[in-house]
Amino acid sequence: MTEYDVCIVDELKQFYLVCQPIIRIQTNELIESVVDYEVLIRSRRNDRFPFDAFRKLIEYEGYNDIFIEWFEKEFRYLLQKFPDYKFDINIDPQQFKYAKTWMFINSISNECNRIGIEITESIPLNDEFATQDEFFKKTPLSVLKKMGFKTVVDDIGTGQNSLQFVANNLQDIDRLKISLVAFRGLRSDVTYKFLEAWFNLARKYDFEFVVEGIDNEITAKDLVSSGLIMQQGFFWQKPHILKDVTKRLNKIY
Repeated sequence: MTEYDVCIVDELKQFYLVCQPIIRIQTNELIESVVDYEVLIRSRRNDRFPFDAFRKLIEYEGYNDIFIEWFEKEFRYLLQKFPDYKFDINIDPQQFKYAKTWMFINSISNECNRIGIEITESIPLNDEFATQDEFFKKTPLSVLKKMGFKTVVDDIGTGQNSLQFVANNLQDIDRLKISLVAFRGLRSDVTYKFLEAWFNLARKYDFEFVVEGIDNEITAKDLVSSGLIMQQGFFWQKPHILKDVTKRLNKIY
C-alpha cells in the first residue's frame, strides 16, 4: 500500500454517519411528523462533510470499494437499530460506474420500501460521463425505480441536476429536493418565484417536493403558507447521531 493509499484509508477512519429528519407539516393540525431521515457523512476532524476526502475516495474504483464496504456496514447498523425508520442515502453519479456500488444497492434491495436513493448534483469525475448528455442517457434512476427504491433528485437546479435532467426522467422520479442555500444573495421574492415554478412542476407530475436549508421560523412559516409542507433544515433539527430516543423537533406554532 502506497503512502497515498494509507492517507486515504486514514481519512475514511475519521468518517461517521449522522441523520437529519425530513418533516411534513400537517397544516390542519399545526403539527409536524418525520417522513424519513437523510443519512449524511461527517468527519471527526471538523464535524463537517469531508468533501475533498470523499471525492478522492470515489475517483477510483478500488478506493470506492473500500468506502462502500465501510458505508454498508454503518448503514446496515441504522437499518437494524431503527426498524421503523425510513432512510435516504446519497450516491454520487460517479459511484454508479462501479460494480461494488451496485452490489451494495442489490444487497439492501430487500429493504427498498424503507430506503430512498438520492442522486446528488455532482458532475461525474470520470471521462465515461464527461458531459451531462452522456449521464442523461445512462441515468440509474429507471433501474433504481424498478428495484423498488424511492428515487430522489437532490439539489435540483444545481450541478448536473438541471431542469433538463428532470424533464428527461419524469417517469422515474419520486421526489425532488431543492436547497435554499443555492439562493443566498438573491431577493426573497426572486427565490420564491423559483420555488413556485419547481413546486408546480412537482405537483403536475405527482412528485414529493422537499425544501432544504430551513434555518429560521419566518422562512418555515412562509413556506407552509405557500403549501410547501415538506421541509428540512437546521431550524427543525441539525444532523445528529441517531440514539434510541431522538431529540424533539422544534415547533413553529
